[in-house]
Amino acid sequence: MAKIFKWRALSILLAVSAFLGGAALAWAAGMWVTPYSGDYDTAYTVHASGFAPGERVDTWVNKPYQWRVGQGQYTADANGAIEFEFRPDVTWGTGGFFASAQGLSSGREYTASFSIGGGGYPLAPCACSAVLLGSPGGTAVNYNAQGYGSSETVVVYMTDPSAQIHRLPNAQADPWGNLAFPIYLAQDSLYGPYLFTARGLATGRESYNTLTFWGGIQNHRSSNPISFATPVFEIHAGGFTPQENVVIRLTAPSAASRTLTTLQADKDGVVNYSSFVTPGAPFGMYVLSATGVASSQTARASFRWDGVVTPLP
Repeated sequence: MAKIFKWRALSILLAVSAFLGGAALAWAAGMWVTPYSGDYDTAYTVHASGFAPGERVDTWVNKPYQWRVGQGQYTADANGAIEFEFRPDVTWGTGGFFASAQGLSSGREYTASFSIGGGGYPLAPCACSAVLLGSPGGTAVNYNAQGYGSSETVVVYMTDPSAQIHRLPNAQADPWGNLAFPIYLAQDSLYGPYLFTARGLATGRESYNTLTFWGGIQNHRSSNPISFATPVFEIHAGGFTPQENVVIRLTAPSAASRTLTTLQADKDGVVNYSSFVTPGAPFGMYVLSATGVASSQTARASFRWDGVVTPLP
């Protein structure tokens, strides 16, 4: 009888431990920002966990009911966690803000609050009304410009036909200083001319695009259009285990190889990846490879780079 009692007591203890362990795992999923408060000269670090290992995670920061600034995509580590850092733009103003992250495969989304105060710095509210552009109502067009710093952050403003200024989400130039992002206007947008202005935060370079909207976007003009395409290496491959982690590596002409990222194959076992050719990259043959962690399946794409990217058979 004593043995039966001890066995039952042990079973109950194990069940309670399992429950608490599961709760601990659930509690571990979430998001927080450090420090909780600061000013525009503060580097904020965002930590988030609870995503699927290896999945891509979209991130952004927003001021409630005003604007949203994308902070890029990150790949969750083996523990399903990501970490990223940002410094507020002085035009963000002060008050309460939110950082958010959403797993592109799992759909899991986490949000954490933080605040920006004066702190003795000359912070000023954004002297504009900010909006998010919705789904395209007509033909979408791209904002195109060049001459920015490599991977420079660019602030974007839109002046609508009523002369109201709207702050839009930040954009980012590519490693070659080219800038491109889509412009959409909803069908209930004002008819007339729109002016888009983009200013680099580091170089101060400013460009603009003007267009008219009459139920569709027309007369698209650019102050400084991109005169050349940004060179990229691309790989499109299938045959992987659905949703398995796939390691992307780049081998240079010197035979040196480095890991670029880890992606998750889609439900059909397919991966697609593009890698910018960095300015100053030595000429020669490059190999972009994708290797499945579970299946060991490997796909390769070869290129010759001599100022122009040429795919090789």
